[in-house]
Amino acid sequence: MKIMRKEHHYFQTSDDVKLHYIDKGTGQTLLIVPGFAQSVEQYEKQILGLCDRYRILAIDMRGHGYSQKVNYGYKVARLSKDLFEFINLLKLHNIVLLGHSIGTAVIWTYLELFGFSKVAKLICMSHPAVMVSNPLWSSVDVEHYGPLASSNSLMDVVNSFRHGRGDEYSNVMLKRMLSDNISALDRRWLLKSSLKLPREQAADLMYNCFHLDWRDLLPRIMIPTLIVAGRAGLISVSSQLWLHEQIKNSKLVIFEEEEGGKHFMFYENPNKFNQVVDEFIQSNK
Repeated sequence: MKIMRKEHHYFQTSDDVKLHYIDKGTGQTLLIVPGFAQSVEQYEKQILGLCDRYRILAIDMRGHGYSQKVNYGYKVARLSKDLFEFINLLKLHNIVLLGHSIGTAVIWTYLELFGFSKVAKLICMSHPAVMVSNPLWSSVDVEHYGPLASSNSLMDVVNSFRHGRGDEYSNVMLKRMLSDNISALDRRWLLKSSLKLPREQAADLMYNCFHLDWRDLLPRIMIPTLIVAGRAGLISVSSQLWLHEQIKNSKLVIFEEEEGGKHFMFYENPNKFNQVVDEFIQSNK
């Protein structure tokens, strides 16, 4: 089985951006929102592995993958508006939303702006409540909130993207996100895929997303939620445990390091990941 040409589609957003998506299978809709600089092609094993049970929709955010490269709209709120327009265009309801990394932030923003009425369940991977640290926080706060950077270190990264060092930084970061077991061929392919997002726009999106704070939203998420974490990932397990505590109707699954439990567990261990997702969707919780 493979993804056929006829299963690739495009739609136009209200601000004139052509976005690419894949639509395969029938059944309850599982809508995948990839993470920062990711593309839907990285989710081939989820699309092919689950399309016999679900309608799988996977969307390339603006600038990502095969979607149009424009120089505007690289803010999480605009990406969530794109998602809203996509859901309305296809008249979707009873959706399972799956987000990875910044894809989770896009989904959380969608819920905050447009509500929960069309969403049945959530799957959140590798995203903390807050991404930039506050020097006044205690060590316990840092463990709970899971920030990845200080204001200064974030600007160092953003400036590296803006001033010609983005490819080098992306390569370094990708190595930290993948286990030693992944092949050199897969590593190069993932890097090539991530570089489809222009570096200037990558800087805009990173700056915007890192300055968001989700702590007040989490206790208001009442629908069944699956939180997937990697034991050796960039996002601390302690922060994912805290998310689990904040989202009352949630389940936490941790991929151990030897199970591909870093940042790309869906790619490194697709069989287990697909099983976890399937069991969650089929469960009554």
